[in-house]
Amino acid sequence: LFLLPSAEAQKYTPDWSSLDSRPLPTWYDEAKFGIFCHWGVYSVPAFHSEWFWWYWQGDTPSQEFIDFVKKRWRPDWSYADFAREFRADRFDANQFKSVIEASGARYFVLTSKHHEGFTLWPSSTSWNWNALDVGPKRDLVGELKEAFKGSRVEFGLYFSLLDWFHPLYKANKTKYVEEVSYPQLHEIVERYEPSVIWSDGDWGTSDEVWRSKEFLAWLYNQSPVKEKIVVNDRWGEGCMGKHGGFLTYSDHYDPGKLLDRKWENCMTLDSQSWGHRKDMTSLDVHDTHSLIEQLARTIACGGNYLLNVGPDQHGRIPPIFEDRLRELGEFIRPNEEALFGTSAHAVQNDTANTWYTRRKDDKRTTVYAWILDTTGDTVHLEKVYATEKTTLRIPALPDATFTWKSIDGGIQIDLASVPWRKLPRSDALVIAIDNPDSRLKIRFVKSWRSDFVEWLKSIPQKPRLS
Repeated sequence: LFLLPSAEAQKYTPDWSSLDSRPLPTWYDEAKFGIFCHWGVYSVPAFHSEWFWWYWQGDTPSQEFIDFVKKRWRPDWSYADFAREFRADRFDANQFKSVIEASGARYFVLTSKHHEGFTLWPSSTSWNWNALDVGPKRDLVGELKEAFKGSRVEFGLYFSLLDWFHPLYKANKTKYVEEVSYPQLHEIVERYEPSVIWSDGDWGTSDEVWRSKEFLAWLYNQSPVKEKIVVNDRWGEGCMGKHGGFLTYSDHYDPGKLLDRKWENCMTLDSQSWGHRKDMTSLDVHDTHSLIEQLARTIACGGNYLLNVGPDQHGRIPPIFEDRLRELGEFIRPNEEALFGTSAHAVQNDTANTWYTRRKDDKRTTVYAWILDTTGDTVHLEKVYATEKTTLRIPALPDATFTWKSIDGGIQIDLASVPWRKLPRSDALVIAIDNPDSRLKIRFVKSWRSDFVEWLKSIPQKPRLS
């Protein structure tokens, strides 16, 4: 007589009530920050966005795109001709990995296939429309997977369920799923064993047609990554924000509050596009301070932050993107304890300029204040209180001393006493508050109620209708 391991005993059936009951692997919540990478044939024309082909030759072609191609290429030029120019001749997977690691990210998600249908791996169902048969003549997914082996960065894959111009997709979606997309999903899981499957392109078609529940049941029960795999919520019309592992709701999603389920804010360095574009200007690129602010807001509200870059047709990350990632990493590395493995605090923020995360172990509880406005002489932390056992420190400078005091309304920090010259940045600061008052939540609720009552009293009363 013997007992099967609990992992074997737990079987998920192909229905959402069962699939949604699967606990999210802990590594994902602890990772907090990832890098997204949109790379494909669209990086050759590099105009407008990764939706170039659709705007050029989709259901309602744009004259702007028609003229763009007409001025630059021969009259019979096709999108397949762009694929031959997608050479990745300067692509080095290890150099790519070094930039991602320098950013401080803990997971990486690559577009294995976008809506154009071109696969970055030699798919058996995508003959002559993959990176081994045409263009680079390389297995780009395989090279990046190999590069990230041994890294603390988890490797993930984005996958578009739809394929704009595939004849089967246009003629018979059910047959397309059976012969193309469903086998491709199995291929990328069995061949590359990713830690993330980031599904997209599900709109307008039900999860039944996509066979999403069937795939996820296999993924959770039998696949080689069943213990660690994490998926998002884009598995069919009506699934987004409801079903799956973590929720994305929409691109650039930022609720500004704590949610009941794990969620992710996926956004892009180039504010106008996910894919590479040659008409990008420096003004289109988010500055480093805004990236730190978005990161702080996201993790304080219990989310993960997935930041996108778009490499060019040669396989290089644009220097301005690399600069941003390295600058972000310079801030993250000395402040890792305030980010990785933390949880949301009882209160997410004081104002738009101070956000909180929390860590608790057997020895102590620590609240981290992410201070994003350092222009004043002092900063007032209104949602955290001190006791005689409370100490404050700067994680990036463990031996630094600075002035602070406990006041009736929280904690006041003297910014002028902070040794700014020794810090990686002067426009953002993380303060660790060890052993704060555990009655924070009660105090906050009382304060909120009191303020709300006073606000109600201040509203002018309108005469009642007779």
